[in-house]
Amino acid sequence: MSPERLDAVIVGAGAGGGIVAKELTAAGWRVALIERGPWLTTFGHLETRDAWVTGLIDVPFGPDPTDVRTVRPGENQPARVVRPREPLHATLPACVGGGSVYYGAMAWRFRPQTFRLRSLLGDVAGAHLADWPLSYDELEPYYERAEYDLGVSGDANPWGPVRRRPLPLPPLPDNTEAAVLLPAARHLGWKPFHTSLAILSQPYRGRAACVRCAFCNGFGCEVGAKSSTLVSVIPEALRTGLCRLMPQTFVREITVDAHGRPDGVICQRAGSNEWDKVSARVVVVCASAVETPRLLLNSRSRFFPRGIGNQHDQVGRNIENDGGLFTYGLFDRVVTDQNGPGVCFAVDEFQFRGEGPGCLGGILSNYHTRPPLAFVHRVDLPADTVPYGAAPKEFYRRYFLRSLWLYATCHTLPRAENRVDLDPEVRDARGVPVGRITYRQHARNAEVEQFMVDRCAELLREAGAHRVVPPHIRRESEAGISTHQLGSCRMGNDPVTSVTGRTGRVHDVPNLYLADGSLLPNPGGANPSLTIQALAYWVSANILAQV
Repeated sequence: MSPERLDAVIVGAGAGGGIVAKELTAAGWRVALIERGPWLTTFGHLETRDAWVTGLIDVPFGPDPTDVRTVRPGENQPARVVRPREPLHATLPACVGGGSVYYGAMAWRFRPQTFRLRSLLGDVAGAHLADWPLSYDELEPYYERAEYDLGVSGDANPWGPVRRRPLPLPPLPDNTEAAVLLPAARHLGWKPFHTSLAILSQPYRGRAACVRCAFCNGFGCEVGAKSSTLVSVIPEALRTGLCRLMPQTFVREITVDAHGRPDGVICQRAGSNEWDKVSARVVVVCASAVETPRLLLNSRSRFFPRGIGNQHDQVGRNIENDGGLFTYGLFDRVVTDQNGPGVCFAVDEFQFRGEGPGCLGGILSNYHTRPPLAFVHRVDLPADTVPYGAAPKEFYRRYFLRSLWLYATCHTLPRAENRVDLDPEVRDARGVPVGRITYRQHARNAEVEQFMVDRCAELLREAGAHRVVPPHIRRESEAGISTHQLGSCRMGNDPVTSVTGRTGRVHDVPNLYLADGSLLPNPGGANPSLTIQALAYWVSANILAQV
């Protein structure tokens, strides 16, 4: 590609940015796709296959250990530095493909009620609810695009929203856990089904099917069956010859011209001390719910003295994370195996039943296969088990294949006080102010979480567990902004209470768009990746229509 001004520069090559690159290049646009982390082309020998989970050790996924941020539970409390992969404050991977490279690949559509939460619940004390500026029906075709372009397997959700077409691929084969959980759920009167997964159950568009290895969630897929943007849409963008992929390149700020119109970004390649400018007529930021507001706030000028898009102090506000919980049961018989990816069972009949915030509920599924050290790390020993010596060894030996993990993702309520801003003291190794996260869960989240834990316990007992070990639920917990982060630059119709309009364009800025989890006004009671990707298609279509 020639060095002249590009049509678009896309910051972040993850779940959203890869899709934007594919859509714009398909329309003939010349783009630069910038990613602060590495471009990993193969897996297997690049990471430790006997590890706990890749998010906890030295692995090829970024971000670099020096890419710290700070966290605090309230505005009047001191912030502390946290480093990448710290438990309870894990960051999204920084690599080409982003979180979609290592994620568990659950591909859920949000329910229609999620898009009108403010209308559904009304005023909830302490919560900052807002209806989305678009409906499920408007986003439905873009959900479909994501499912078919990326490759999603599974079967019909009997409680799911209306869809025009079935999923493109059938479910992966059942494993031992399916034989235990499916009949137990039916005996309770529930309607279980096979979880939708962005994992190929059969060859699809030149990619191989899943080989069912145990190393899935938290690991890169060595055969390319996990439908990350790294192996699906980004290669399509590169094949056009119109996409310049720039890995290991950090973007410091968005620049503006003499009229205050964005005209590119300032960035630095790994190993260089020089800052260079990449010029483009459109800027699209897809850097995550933490890094996107950090970039906007660091982009200050005489036109945007508080940061670009931050005229009404909304950039960074309302950051949220859905409520992910694990409950496990101990059995007297073998109830699991090591056939990956493991997830084969789901129930989605506990959302929006009844009235008030307690009706929100969430989804329930079994969890991924567990490498041995992951089991050791994640399982909290029962209170009557000594945590060292022969007792825990015997516990792990006995229950590694005689334990079942259930995973529930719950609706949570956003708070305006939860936000990302710039830490006034801490800078990264490049000298750039880092993001500071202020976060505490809304008090009502604990009610929803307890409801879903009770449903998990009910199912485990029905399946024959002789002991159920629930998670510890803390009211107004300070833990939360992890890999399902969203909402810090929410979309809306009112510029006073939102950062972008319904198309993803930043209010009052004609050529700056966002296309990542920061757009979501609230969580949806399920993993947000497919919704983020549907929005990336939606935003791309609007860029092409408006610019």
